[in-house]
Amino acid sequence: MNKNGNSPNAYSAWMIVVGCISGVLLCALMMWFTSDDLDTALTVAAVMGFMAACVAAVVAVQCTFVPYLKRKKAALTALGSHGISAVMSDKTARTCYKGIYELFKGDCVKAEKLLYEALDRSDVRQNQLFCVEWLGHIYEETRDRSKLMWCYRKAVELAPDNPDAQCRLGQEYFSDGSLDNSMHCFEQALKYDPNNGYAYYSMARIHMIRGEDDKAQELLDRLLTINQSHPLVYEELAMFSAMHGDREKAEEYSSKAMLCGYREPEQLNARITAILKFGQAENVTGEDLPQEYYRRVTISDTE
Repeated sequence: MNKNGNSPNAYSAWMIVVGCISGVLLCALMMWFTSDDLDTALTVAAVMGFMAACVAAVVAVQCTFVPYLKRKKAALTALGSHGISAVMSDKTARTCYKGIYELFKGDCVKAEKLLYEALDRSDVRQNQLFCVEWLGHIYEETRDRSKLMWCYRKAVELAPDNPDAQCRLGQEYFSDGSLDNSMHCFEQALKYDPNNGYAYYSMARIHMIRGEDDKAQELLDRLLTINQSHPLVYEELAMFSAMHGDREKAEEYSSKAMLCGYREPEQLNARITAILKFGQAENVTGEDLPQEYYRRVTISDTE
């Protein structure tokens, strides 16, 4: 998709149409100059021209008008069940709709400008969160992490009682290595959603990185009481057990992760094997070790 929302296939189709029309005109000119029957030549040329025009019309509809309608419909759908009435009656909603449409069209610069305009106009928290969410989609598309982080922070600022917003910001802090900030976000998520499994899971990982194994074990056990069928819980327990040299437990949790639908069994087995036998197992390198293991080693060496 290019800046104007046209796909390479659309350009190819238009080139075919131009080629067909050029061919028709060329054939008509040749018949004009070579045929003795001028009326027949004109009739054939007219028929060929009409057919080319029909092909051009079909291509125009398929490559331009249909995608245009799809983008319009998708942008209205994004506004919710009352999207049409909101766009017709509310200027802010209309601006937001235009921004989403431009994003679907592929013009992220224009989309960003319109969504910021809608955000500045809005004085309703839910609408502000909606604008921030779609600004986040833009920055995910452009891979602008600094602006994406701003969106996560803004969402938490607008709705500190939203556990999903807290978890998104916490995960971003975790990726940046800001463990204290990350922990705070997940703690806030649990404040408003005491059974938030992702918050427990992430906090356990932070404790593992810090070498606070007792706290990590406590959170993982609590997480099992909340969700006994999530593969990521068993994955973390398997690696936790491997870090403590408990092969039997590591294999048990690894098997449970597979039974619960873990998607990368070979990678998990490689990580567990690397932890248990690092430096001894054949065909095992440091690349197989999980990030938590390296941070634990760093902490231990520092201590």
